[in-house]
Amino acid sequence: MRKELSFPEEEYRQRVARARRLMGGEELDSLLIAAGPNLTYLSGYPSPERSGARPFIFILPSTGEPVLIVQNGRQFEGHRYSWVEDVYTYAELSRAPLAVIHATLREMGLAEARIGMELGFEQCLDIPVLDFLQLRHDLPAARFVDAADILWQLRMVKSQAEIACLSKACEITSRCYEECLPQIRAGMTELDVFHLLAGKTYELGGESPWAVILSGEGNYDFVSKAPTSRVLQQGDMVWIDSGCSVSGYWSDFGRAAVLGGPTPQQRHAQQAIHEITILGVEMVRPGIRASEIAKACNTELEKLDFAYTSCISGLASRVGHGIGLAVTELPHVSECNDTILEPGMVITVEPGVATKYGTFHVEEDVLVTERGYELLSLASRELWSV
Repeated sequence: MRKELSFPEEEYRQRVARARRLMGGEELDSLLIAAGPNLTYLSGYPSPERSGARPFIFILPSTGEPVLIVQNGRQFEGHRYSWVEDVYTYAELSRAPLAVIHATLREMGLAEARIGMELGFEQCLDIPVLDFLQLRHDLPAARFVDAADILWQLRMVKSQAEIACLSKACEITSRCYEECLPQIRAGMTELDVFHLLAGKTYELGGESPWAVILSGEGNYDFVSKAPTSRVLQQGDMVWIDSGCSVSGYWSDFGRAAVLGGPTPQQRHAQQAIHEITILGVEMVRPGIRASEIAKACNTELEKLDFAYTSCISGLASRVGHGIGLAVTELPHVSECNDTILEPGMVITVEPGVATKYGTFHVEEDVLVTERGYELLSLASRELWSV
């Protein structure tokens, strides 16, 4: 069957080679992957839904060809959209295909192997816990161990192909802000604004647009709120945190407008948060710890000369995060995370506060380069006057 891949097969071969080098350091004979982003990263199957009804399984031995296991209803997609040649199928629903997994591991000589799975830090399995326990019971000579460190090391540092997708997603979101924010008017609803952004995203080639939209006094602390039917009024600040995906890789940054134009108070708060954000951005470089950026931003937030109702980044316990196949992934840019930044990592920097008169949070998406950083989020940071 003709293949239709998100990236050239060589990209996936390189990911597998990196995985195997890391597996060797942990003395792993195989990886057994059972969750969406990690499975997409290694198998190429695009963004499988986190499905309890039809679990996906990917087995990567330390040598030899990998195997992708899918439910019958996904077999044609499995052959076309994954680079993997050996696609095995099963019929049952709502449980792990244990019989196929057992047979495959034995066929690959892994029945007594040391097998890494998504068992640890910020990992999960898209199969029932009882099925995992049964798998371990049925293969008593195999040792199932945590592979979280390997998987995060793989995904945190992006290839040039991944960076190109992230850059394109940010370019699309930047253009959406530049072209759509000036069209906001009193009388529109938050949902109208989202539909405006979503339509432009699709027009520009983006996928799966999303947005948090806040407007009006009493709403500016709700920074995870979906857009509603609330009608925009003259004087409202409309704050948006938005993004889209390109080949499964996401953008995520926020901008804002004020109907009728910002007040001096709003301009002052926006400028103060923007300056703290840029301070954090300009610290980004290889060798610096994520915690150092967080501490610097938090120190400046404590010096703000205006009152706020909540510290958005304080409540989130971080001033940024990694971004890639998930909108939010490692590394956390927090005071408790000493991850050392490397070229190829992509992070957000987003210190912010909420007040009675607006949300002030000028998030940026930032690529770590060999010598420093590159800003991927390019939309204007000023408050739009509409």
